[in-house]
Amino acid sequence: MFDAIYRDARVRLSALARTLTDDQLATVTPGCPEWTVRDVYAHVSGGAGSPEWTARQVAERRGVGLDAVLDEWAAASPTVEAGIAARQVSIRMVFDLLTHEADVYETLDLGRPDATGWGAIAPVLAKGWAKSFAGPGTLAVHVAGETYQGGAGDPVIELRADPYELFRGAISRRSRAQMLGWEWTGDAAGLIDRLPVFGPREDDQPVPASK
Repeated sequence: MFDAIYRDARVRLSALARTLTDDQLATVTPGCPEWTVRDVYAHVSGGAGSPEWTARQVAERRGVGLDAVLDEWAAASPTVEAGIAARQVSIRMVFDLLTHEADVYETLDLGRPDATGWGAIAPVLAKGWAKSFAGPGTLAVHVAGETYQGGAGDPVIELRADPYELFRGAISRRSRAQMLGWEWTGDAAGLIDRLPVFGPREDDQPVPASK
């Protein structure tokens, strides 16, 4: 499953890259303001890693033509996919790629990416968040027709989440204010800092239309 998600996202992003203008490729991404769209491609072609590893990936590819970067990514992808399928490569690679696919789409005002990727990831994130909730009280997250619950007793806090927005918030691509604007029942203020894997952010991010 996750190997196919990775492959499909790579194919989509690679096809998109070949349609972008120089100005679009030079646009700074709000989700990663130290990177341009082209830098995002330089990163995803080399895979997820430590901050030092990531910085080196981007720097090394800044002098390389985009077609060569995409060709390098295509050549490496079957090995990555096989590793994901065999659980020898962390699914963090999948989460990272889908995150940056959405970064590119939001930066260029292209709407939401294809839902097959983030649509599969959002329930996984919702389940993990709910199950890690130790209280006080109960947290229930309703997403994509399923409910994931953690904690016990009162107070009860519920979230009826848009899967895409939950995905973006969980990966630190929504501000505290944006997440508090979701459909909550109960006081969610104490929960917001627990959701984003890289911590909360203060700057509002571009939110594409749901359709």
